[in-house]
Amino acid sequence: MTTLTVVRINHGPVSIALKAESDSAYQLLELALQFEQSEFDGTPGRLELFALFLEFCVQHSEPLALLVFEALNDELRADETNIHVAIQQQKLSEERARAIICAYYSLWNVPGARVLYQAAPQQPALLSSDSTHLMALFGGQRGTGSCLDEAQWMLQVYKPLVRGFVQRMSEFLCNEAQDSRVIAAYPQGLSVFEWLSDPDSAPDARYIETMPIMMPVIGLTQLIQVMVLFKTLFMSPGELVQRFKVVAGHSQGIAIAAAFSMVTTEEAFEELSAKALGIQMLVGALPQLEFPYYKLNPRSVHDCAQLRDSTPYPMAL
Repeated sequence: MTTLTVVRINHGPVSIALKAESDSAYQLLELALQFEQSEFDGTPGRLELFALFLEFCVQHSEPLALLVFEALNDELRADETNIHVAIQQQKLSEERARAIICAYYSLWNVPGARVLYQAAPQQPALLSSDSTHLMALFGGQRGTGSCLDEAQWMLQVYKPLVRGFVQRMSEFLCNEAQDSRVIAAYPQGLSVFEWLSDPDSAPDARYIETMPIMMPVIGLTQLIQVMVLFKTLFMSPGELVQRFKVVAGHSQGIAIAAAFSMVTTEEAFEELSAKALGIQMLVGALPQLEFPYYKLNPRSVHDCAQLRDSTPYPMAL
């Protein structure tokens, strides 16, 4: 019979216990002692402590990280919930929720981890209820903030799941932006992946808010959301599409909605994504070239900022 040793990880009143075989337990204890010397912002809850220690182990030992990850999933299975629901139930701040999800999916590409992800509870009640009919709505531009913000968040949190896709779509957009028919609309290029990975490298807000940029970035953000959904649910894109009774799009979301409705496989998802983003590039660039950016009266910009806490920017009609 294999003898298991219990290793405890403590932080203030919060503690988690992990069981491991003797050799692994000794290494785990060493990491636990190092981890307990780390500084934390406030007192983490049990789920957050699990996630922080998991991320710490990923940086030092993948085999031990797998052991910690399996223990975390055992707890989620015991509660019959998945990581996203567990975070929502605990009403964590956006910053803490982001840190937990980042840590949870940090093992995505580690050999042996995928089977553990699949064993974790995944299916939301909305997708498993026969009495619920779902509608997917892909919207248009947001009223405030940079169109890069949400895509940056998704790439940071789910990087192992979506990085390759975002890189490939960004390369496609960069190449298309060099086409002689639209290149004048992209004086600072369209290096979306670079801007998302290094926000300091992004052009100023005025350039980002032009329609040739905003249109494909909004579309890419929506496509990233779809990819995260089918990957974390361990469905094919086609299986995900079949769960929805209606798919609709508004403004910039029309092309993405059409692409989503036709998806069957992951290969088809990438092919249709490129086509939809190409359409959005043209819809943004060609009108911009025909009707150049209109410079508003500074007084109007100031009044808008005072009344709405935001500055005006172009809108696609």
